Amino acid sequence: MKAYSYIRFSTPDQIKGDSLRRQTEASEQYCKAHGLTLDTSLTLRDLGLSAYHGKHKSKGALGVFLRAVEEGKIEPGSVLIVENLDRLSREEVLDALNQFTGIIQAGIRLVTLQDGMSYDKQSIKDNWTQLIISITYMARAWEESETKSKRLKATWEQKRNNVNTAEKKMTSRIPAWLTINKEKTEFILKPEVCKAIDLIYRKKLAGAGSEKIAREMNQMPDIWIPPIKEKTKDGRKPRRGGTGGWRSSYITKLLHGNEALIGIYQPHKMDEEGKRVPDGEPIPDYYPPAIDKKIYYEVQAVIKANSKMNGRGGGAVGQASNLFTYVAKCGHCGGALHYINKGEQVYLHCDYSRRKYLDEKTKERLCDAGTIRYDEFMKLFFRDFDELDIDQFLPGNDERNAEINKLQRMIDTAEYQLSELEDEIERLRTRIRKTKDETIADMYEADLLKTIAERDEWMKETEASKSKLESVQSNGKKIREDIDLAKAVFKLLKDEKDEQKVVEIKLRLRAIIRRICSVIEVYPLERRYKPVEEYGDGLLLLTNSNTIRKIRIRFNQSKEWRIINYQHVKDKHELEQIYI
Repeated sequence: MKAYSYIRFSTPDQIKGDSLRRQTEASEQYCKAHGLTLDTSLTLRDLGLSAYHGKHKSKGALGVFLRAVEEGKIEPGSVLIVENLDRLSREEVLDALNQFTGIIQAGIRLVTLQDGMSYDKQSIKDNWTQLIISITYMARAWEESETKSKRLKATWEQKRNNVNTAEKKMTSRIPAWLTINKEKTEFILKPEVCKAIDLIYRKKLAGAGSEKIAREMNQMPDIWIPPIKEKTKDGRKPRRGGTGGWRSSYITKLLHGNEALIGIYQPHKMDEEGKRVPDGEPIPDYYPPAIDKKIYYEVQAVIKANSKMNGRGGGAVGQASNLFTYVAKCGHCGGALHYINKGEQVYLHCDYSRRKYLDEKTKERLCDAGTIRYDEFMKLFFRDFDELDIDQFLPGNDERNAEINKLQRMIDTAEYQLSELEDEIERLRTRIRKTKDETIADMYEADLLKTIAERDEWMKETEASKSKLESVQSNGKKIREDIDLAKAVFKLLKDEKDEQKVVEIKLRLRAIIRRICSVIEVYPLERRYKPVEEYGDGLLLLTNSNTIRKIRIRFNQSKEWRIINYQHVKDKHELEQIYI
């Protein structure tokens, strides 16, 4: 008989303790003592997921298990082992009971190790008091979590209301130029960061813009720069600001009305759309000031005057200029290629090279790639479609079938999660309507907003998976159609004169390129351009591009690269293309 062990705890910090080892060893010992085979094909671990709001069902392994039970992939008679019933759910009693009885009705035997109880259809039929005991456990689990949630909410509200008189500081978000002592009673300035910010403000007063300030700051080895963020413990990339170095966007954020620099704290809360909005009046002298107030207000006055003088810049044309946003990368370092308009000529330039970013360890330039003529790159990119055989880059039947199965599983899981979230949203709305306690209603409303945001994310992922599945099932038909469409739209772009229609064509073309290509790597020419050079043995090297050495394209669905090289060797009789 197969057994499945489900392990859950609420906070990530518990993984450092004994909870994981204790639950794992207890499950293994139970299986050994009762002659069960512990099935490890499903990794049923929700480490750091709360059962109070049902996240372990919507985002965790328990939801996968329940889905497998519904689909009959878990055989009746199998055993689900948990440490206690509160590992399965800390939701309201009816919700927890529905989940409990659903598992039992599916023919699964549920074992709780802490009290040695074993629940199945027959045991409950023989001794109905088991059901009463289980409901008691569920009610107690929910009440404990409910009480804890109320206390946390009340504590947080009290902290915000008494922020000036509280002994400890509120530390959910600390500015980059501050740290806090172990007792959380005092903020401490980081001198090296404050020095860098002060220099940014002085450069702004001297007339420099954010782009120029970022470039200059990145070339100063003795000045602090934002470090490259490490990946999280689960291997994911940081959400934002992880590439290191000064960016114009961060410079602008520091310069434009960032009152925390002069010690002012603005409390925030989540609005109905799940966005952080100001909550109450700003609180002065909460932080130690990072820069002099005089220079801060001088810069704000300069920014205000500049905004009145310059008026509204940019516009729809500027927003649609670069057809390769997000997909074009520097071939040397992987940095994003920025679109640079110099009037008569437009270029693409590696972000790290453009900002002259210095490697933190070696203090040497991370990348020194040159600029790329945008018009040249665009023409070469579209011209290559004429001789492209897309079939050689598509996966074979076995690989395609494996991908189809994988995507279908992802869609099934996502649709189950969506169903659970929709049910949770309806339950929360019902609770909000029924409750007369304003504090509890606010808590439910906050939970509702988070659940709606979570549902929307799952909807996006589901649509993306369905779109990819449709593309894979078409065996390249969609890519071929998009390539033909891109060629036709590109021709329209060259012939169109109306400015507004040009913008619409560019936006359409950019969307098509993103559908076709997952990434485009562009390698700038590494030496000074010469149309003809002696290559040796009487051969001549002809370079068809004066800024591009090579382009590598990876199409969606493909693991192979399409390599386009614009250097040719010619003798008296033949022209030969070199692939590197």
